[in-house]
Amino acid sequence: MRSLAIWSLHLVLFLFTNIVIGQIGFNSPPDVQTWCGKPYMSTNQSLNPGGQFQFPAAQKDPLLHVTIQPRYTIYVDGDAEAEFIVGGAISHTLGGPYINTTSDKNGTITPFDTLKFTVVNEEDGEIPVIDSISVNTTGKLFKFPLSSWTPRPAPYPIKLYGSSPDGKQTYTISTSIYFLPHRTKGSAVKIDNLHGGLYVQNKFNSHSGWYALFPVGYYADGNHVTPTVFNTTNIDIYSSQGFNTISIVPDGGSPDQSYPIDSLSKYWDHVDILNLFNIYQLRFAFQNTTRLATQVALWKDRETLLSWYTADEPDGWSYPLNSTSLAYATLRELDPYHPVSLVLNCQNYHYTSYASGADIVMQDAYPVGINATYSIPFSTPCNTTYGDCGCDNCIGSLSDVSTRLEVLHHYQAYLPPSSPGVGNKPTWSVLQAFGEQSYWPRLPTSEEVVNMMMLSINHGAKGLSYWLYPSTVETNVQTGALGRVLSSEPALGFLLGTEPVRGLSVEGVMLDVSAWVLGEKVLVGVVNGVYVDVRAPAKISMPEGVSVSGVDQVLCGDEGWNIEDGKLVKSGFKGLEVSLLVLQRNTP
Repeated sequence: MRSLAIWSLHLVLFLFTNIVIGQIGFNSPPDVQTWCGKPYMSTNQSLNPGGQFQFPAAQKDPLLHVTIQPRYTIYVDGDAEAEFIVGGAISHTLGGPYINTTSDKNGTITPFDTLKFTVVNEEDGEIPVIDSISVNTTGKLFKFPLSSWTPRPAPYPIKLYGSSPDGKQTYTISTSIYFLPHRTKGSAVKIDNLHGGLYVQNKFNSHSGWYALFPVGYYADGNHVTPTVFNTTNIDIYSSQGFNTISIVPDGGSPDQSYPIDSLSKYWDHVDILNLFNIYQLRFAFQNTTRLATQVALWKDRETLLSWYTADEPDGWSYPLNSTSLAYATLRELDPYHPVSLVLNCQNYHYTSYASGADIVMQDAYPVGINATYSIPFSTPCNTTYGDCGCDNCIGSLSDVSTRLEVLHHYQAYLPPSSPGVGNKPTWSVLQAFGEQSYWPRLPTSEEVVNMMMLSINHGAKGLSYWLYPSTVETNVQTGALGRVLSSEPALGFLLGTEPVRGLSVEGVMLDVSAWVLGEKVLVGVVNGVYVDVRAPAKISMPEGVSVSGVDQVLCGDEGWNIEDGKLVKSGFKGLEVSLLVLQRNTP
């Protein structure tokens, strides 16, 4: 996020000393400043920024895309068992050659519809899993005991060897698994690689077992919450509003971009009492190994450390392509107990390189109030090869948020097996809760921010953050209220226990609708993206094979919902209205 303080400093330098304010793009001439690789000054010319995601070429013949990941990013001593997620999808873009024939022991030709596999600990030869899956299966879980494993800080190398029943078609894929010593001080945080949720172990649960967390919280001005003369007032207000995470932004004006250590220590003592989790900013240290190690040593044993946050918009600034992955490797050695996150600003600029340096990828498309085709600060047009309008390749709609999430999901799904960072990765949204500066001449309303929240949830976001606290009083209150709903039951169980079925069919009104089907209940998220009231009735079809009998609970929004002929029905919607409700499912 280009904060007002940092942006103002850059602008002053440019106007009065003619010092350049951007970063050099990889395809641009040495004296051309860029954002997302695109020149943005009126004296520049457009150019192809490069760095576009390279989707694998489609193949005529089918491929078998074999995958393996541990269910969780870490296990700790005390966990009785672990799981692998194994898949074998038919694809025309990823995987190895696949011929749909095999033979039995008598030589009889049969379809190749079962993949046999063995999972091997490559370090000691132990075989935790021998099993099979049906071809074109994804996300199948296989448990194994951890009783014979020795906990240690380094990961264990794992390899899956798969084959057709006759052994003539073979497939090999690698991964790794962390089995760490148990902690009695400080938090441990794991990511569910199946559904993207976070689970925590800290003093709040006596360092025993794991509890679920759906992160909802702001980036916060360090001067607001960690003043030199420390007091707890602001942080207590923040916590009481319903937020369970916070990301303190260090002073952007100081020479070393640092925190007041004494004040931050007192702050952290207090948030440990509140069980308010910190996403710790390393944005001004992550490219310096010495500073990185110093910061990690200071805070890695805190009870409410949730994750390390390394690069802030590295794609926009055109940081070195290996900068995030180098920092990631260092952090995994220094502290394997916490995931690493970063935020990407660009719509399509070196995703593979930058995202490889994180376990959690955030997006921060800020669409409210922008002119998507003409740069307000620089008086230039904006397009795919030129200009900076504050929201890269956006259209200036709230739907830019959900579109950006879908784009990042698409990139991650098509990473070739040899690329770094392959596998399921949770994606979070950083939402616009600021304005009245540079590209954004007005503040979003609280209705707009809440609308972007639900769009993010509907499109698979596993965490929400906002730039910047404090926002308006109304936005603070409304985002906290919905955040409290999302981070508690029953919504929490749906959001972390399964994936949304997106884009449900709607008759009568243009709505964005997703559903989470879990057991005997269905969670439905509904977003009206239109600013004016809509009088027409809407009929929402359920996912294929799902039958519902009634509305069980309205978690957010109006109560006027009914079930008619198996469809979710409501007449009339307020401008930007959102709803989140639980339906009763008819089960066989």
